[in-house]
Amino acid sequence: MRSNMLRAILFSILAFTAPAFAQEKDSCDSLSHIKILGVEITRTAHVEAGTTELIPWNQTRSAPLPAYCRVEGVMNRRTGVADEEFGITFALAMPDKWNGDFLMQGGGGSNGIVLPPLGLNAAGDNPGLMRGFAVVSTDTGHKSRHPGFDFSFTRDQEAYLDFAYLANAEVAALAKQLIAQHYGKPAAFSYFSGCSTGGREGMILSQRYPTVFNGIISGDPAMRTGLSNLAIGRWIPGSGKSRRHQESPRRPEDLHWNTGLRWFPLRHRHYKRPTVQGIALTGIRYFRARHNRHFNGC
Repeated sequence: MRSNMLRAILFSILAFTAPAFAQEKDSCDSLSHIKILGVEITRTAHVEAGTTELIPWNQTRSAPLPAYCRVEGVMNRRTGVADEEFGITFALAMPDKWNGDFLMQGGGGSNGIVLPPLGLNAAGDNPGLMRGFAVVSTDTGHKSRHPGFDFSFTRDQEAYLDFAYLANAEVAALAKQLIAQHYGKPAAFSYFSGCSTGGREGMILSQRYPTVFNGIISGDPAMRTGLSNLAIGRWIPGSGKSRRHQESPRRPEDLHWNTGLRWFPLRHRHYKRPTVQGIALTGIRYFRARHNRHFNGC
């Protein structure tokens, strides 16, 4: 069922790229009436220029944003284990002054919340939405019950698979369809940018769905979620006291992790972080980076 729905969405996207496609672009409100199997559009609104969004990890607010169409919805709503309601919730921001491209932002921690679709990761002072990208965000199929890490959803196998890899591919396909419907033409290029859990999502997308994105930024990929939880819950609280009394003798460039595509240095919290200067337009490529104190998102 799920694979059939994904194929149907992808077929619809291909249909939009045909030469016969000459539809006028839809208004923001009209997207609330779109009918797609397994998809509920719960809110559409045109947001005027100058509004700001709360940035969750530092409790500051974004710079004033450009005018955009915001679409929110749920995919594959269902009742799962212990009668808990599940569904892949998403938010899509489509700027009035569109640059023609699409950006999907990755999640963080155990996901479970829909972060504002701004495209903050590796963007410096100019988030993706301010650069003209249509940006989508998702909770990957479950709701967190408390701030931080909540993996109680993993008792439901489908929710676990959504978190692992299914949700991002399905939301990306849906977002492309909504973008084509709204602007009257498909996105020219599609990108993914994430860090930590979002970095893991990017790595998995590059391997399972290599044709969905033209470029992927995958920062600090948390590939082994179980070990991350162990470190967060046990090792970090105990080691924090001793770290205050000694400096690590190793340089960040000495620590590496094999991504399967290229050897990337692992950068830790006490080192400066990179922001993107450029990424390749076609294929999955590594990105050139420069150190910048304004790095956002991870």
